[in-house]
Amino acid sequence: MIGNDVVDLAVAKKQSDWCRIGFLNKIFTKQEQYIINNATDSFKAVWLLWSMKESVYKVYCQQNNTRFFAPKKFVCTINNSQNTVCIDGTTYYVTSKISQKSIHTIASLTKEENITTNIFMLKNNSYTVQHNTVYNQLKSAISNKFNIPFDQLKIEKNNKGIPFVIHPKINSISMSHHGYFGAYAFS
Repeated sequence: MIGNDVVDLAVAKKQSDWCRIGFLNKIFTKQEQYIINNATDSFKAVWLLWSMKESVYKVYCQQNNTRFFAPKKFVCTINNSQNTVCIDGTTYYVTSKISQKSIHTIASLTKEENITTNIFMLKNNSYTVQHNTVYNQLKSAISNKFNIPFDQLKIEKNNKGIPFVIHPKINSISMSHHGYFGAYAFS
């Protein structure tokens, strides 16, 4: 199972006051706050850790068919060789790509999971454009990789709103959008 998250750093800068009293303490563990407070770029550290938590949350929700808000339960570890997030005794492996404009994180249960992913710019940041573009880009990528006709692929959601594709070659999917960025992952 996989999850992914994308953060548009320009939108995050405009919409979030992560420096306000109580924000860090509500979202991040003491160790994560230490990482943020000692980072060269605290702003990017906040959104990297958030992206790690969010991408693992998506995997966890697929595993447990549940949704909840408890970001401090997702404990991030930053390590030069492999970043991880732990929750309820399970370790998830995360890989992040950080640019000047965005952060994109992929999470999985194993280090070696064969994941296809893409991050791309969106024409505008309306929810409809974000959703439809990511949806169609994901369908197109699956169609091309597995030589499945585009119109035969359908992305559905279960009773908890978790997306999936019914096809024997597709194990797991994840879609994400924020601001002017969209991303997907599938395995």
